[in-house]
Amino acid sequence: MKKVFTGLFVLVFVLGMVMLNVPQVAKAETSSSLAPGDWRVPAPVIGTEVMVTSVGAPSYLQLITNGIKTTAPALICHDFKGAGFNWVGEIRRLVDDTWVKVMTTTDLIPAPSEGIYQACAQTYYAGTYALFAYYHVPTEDDVAADMVMVEKPGLWSRGNVVSLDFVTYPRPSWLDSYSTGIEVTSYGEICHPFPVSNEDMVAEIRQLKDGLWVRLPTTFRDIPEVDGVYSACAIAPGAGIYTLFGYVE
Repeated sequence: MKKVFTGLFVLVFVLGMVMLNVPQVAKAETSSSLAPGDWRVPAPVIGTEVMVTSVGAPSYLQLITNGIKTTAPALICHDFKGAGFNWVGEIRRLVDDTWVKVMTTTDLIPAPSEGIYQACAQTYYAGTYALFAYYHVPTEDDVAADMVMVEKPGLWSRGNVVSLDFVTYPRPSWLDSYSTGIEVTSYGEICHPFPVSNEDMVAEIRQLKDGLWVRLPTTFRDIPEVDGVYSACAIAPGAGIYTLFGYVE
């Protein structure tokens, strides 16, 4: 009996040592223990949780929360427990099926028992956002591939601001330039604030195509609909450079 007990003890000990040496893979699931809880959005902005996927995000990132759909710009935050275990968080905005990086801060917030890490981002547009994270340091290839996703749209709703050369590509003589140029990489709506103080002002968004500024159907509305900014909008038919022109009737 003693030999049987000794044999079982040795077997359990060996199995325990094997388990201790099995590599533990860092893995996160949507709404995982790395980011428990819900999104926090300040009133009067309305935030609605939505189901999203990681399609359109860099391959080195894992989606660790549900999405949040906001009705206006706001400071959005989510608990990020993973920050205490060497995870790095990035809040991203869904733009034309691509998750675009938003400047994200991670801080340890004081609490009665122990501090709580949270990730926050100041958003400048209504839209759908989610918290992603990575455990390893991205490679140079990862970072290079992701550079195109970091937008600097200025006052435009998306894209990257570019300089306009009206000497090489002159605008129609009756039009004035009402904005910076914007370069986008895909089909979708683009919008820019447009003043309504002068009812005689007319605006139109145009695309630089084959050296000419081609007019696009332009619509106007408040963005967001409640207490928003009156803006001119058009559907960009594809990648290219666009700008807002106008004239006074």
